[in-house]
Amino acid sequence: MAGATTRAGPGRAAVGTSEMATDSSLTHDRDGLTTGVTPTEREGVNGGDLEAGAPVLDGLAEPVDAPGRRGGSAQLAALARPLGYFLLSRVAVLFAALVSKWIFPNLSIPNVLGDSWDGGWYNHIAQFGYPDRLVNEGTGSSWAFLPAFPAAIRFCVALTGLSYSHAAIVVSFLCGAASAVAIWLAVREVFGADIADRSVLFYVFFPTSFVLSMAYTEGLFLAAAGFSLWALSRRYWITASVFAVVASLTRSFGLVVVVCVAVAALPVVVRERKIRPLVALGIAPLGFIAWLAYSWNRTGTALASFKAEDYWGGAHFVWFMTPFRSLRNLFGGVHAFKVAPDVLAGCAVVFAAVGLVWLVQAQLKGVRIPLFWWVFTLGSIIGMLSPYWPTSILRYSMAVFPLFAGYAWKIRPSWTGGVVGALAVSQGALAVMLFVAIVHPQATLLAP
Repeated sequence: MAGATTRAGPGRAAVGTSEMATDSSLTHDRDGLTTGVTPTEREGVNGGDLEAGAPVLDGLAEPVDAPGRRGGSAQLAALARPLGYFLLSRVAVLFAALVSKWIFPNLSIPNVLGDSWDGGWYNHIAQFGYPDRLVNEGTGSSWAFLPAFPAAIRFCVALTGLSYSHAAIVVSFLCGAASAVAIWLAVREVFGADIADRSVLFYVFFPTSFVLSMAYTEGLFLAAAGFSLWALSRRYWITASVFAVVASLTRSFGLVVVVCVAVAALPVVVRERKIRPLVALGIAPLGFIAWLAYSWNRTGTALASFKAEDYWGGAHFVWFMTPFRSLRNLFGGVHAFKVAPDVLAGCAVVFAAVGLVWLVQAQLKGVRIPLFWWVFTLGSIIGMLSPYWPTSILRYSMAVFPLFAGYAWKIRPSWTGGVVGALAVSQGALAVMLFVAIVHPQATLLAP
């Protein structure tokens, strides 16, 4: 349809017939970053991780040094926005920590952020490594946790001399900042800069995003996943595969990022006989394969990280039913809303369902969403639905970052301030509840 546009933002507006008649036009988003190249420029691309003469992928042109492109200062200025949003969101976490400290003066904020719940396990692994066999280590098993995050903590300790809990806070903070940038870049490739801005705002102020300041893997995983999907959009095959390795060594369902690389690279290998995507196909699963081999060598089973779940209070695979059971429980009456884990798990189901519908609507309205985005979205939703306990399901829903783009696409820009404000209050209140639970576990049934 001539002259039709979408709500995808200035960097992804659909073109009219007059624009489609030529192959030489350049399009820019609000940051002035080129998203289209001329055939001559495309033929001149060579070097780095980019293939010469690579075609446009889902309407995304390769990043080249086009004559009209702004310098690196403009790009850095654009990236300052998601970083700024992340730093601003940490105010809610700081406020929650100070309130918790005011309620319980003996509460140690560094211990809360760097050594609580999963953080204690990650610090233990960083300091002592994994045990030689699969055993119950008191309340669980170290083998349930993958090695990338504790390795980053150990590296930070060696580099800075900090304690393990303090190093975990530093690593989490840096990874959280990197995840904001990665998500912004990935969303900008599909929806444009304006929607990328709002997506990051919704992400960093999401009710469970306080874990980006704690010793949890969300920051590292989403940084790796976001950079990998961004690299796939730009056809940086080797870069995408390296980040896929990191993602698969960070969380068990990080394997979905490896699948994304395969989905994007295989057609190019078959159709164009390119070398780099073929190399990427070989690199992407190496982390997961190495982890399986290491687990088998130490414990006698390659599936140690999955079997370790048996040591966590009888947890076992329940065919993705936990969040739906929580949602069903909420229909039992007003009294059901007193069970906080069910409330949060029910909210996660609603968040995922609505976001997925709006993402589909964006596709139907003309936003060209790559196939690997859908693979990541659906795979991450499956991962979100998998826990035995409902307490972590809302936190797991953070990993489905394309849903934030769906919300940003649908929600009116004028409503952004109100939505972000409500999310910030929710994040601060939930953080206070959880920090208080460190001192008085009886006060709440919640855990991150």
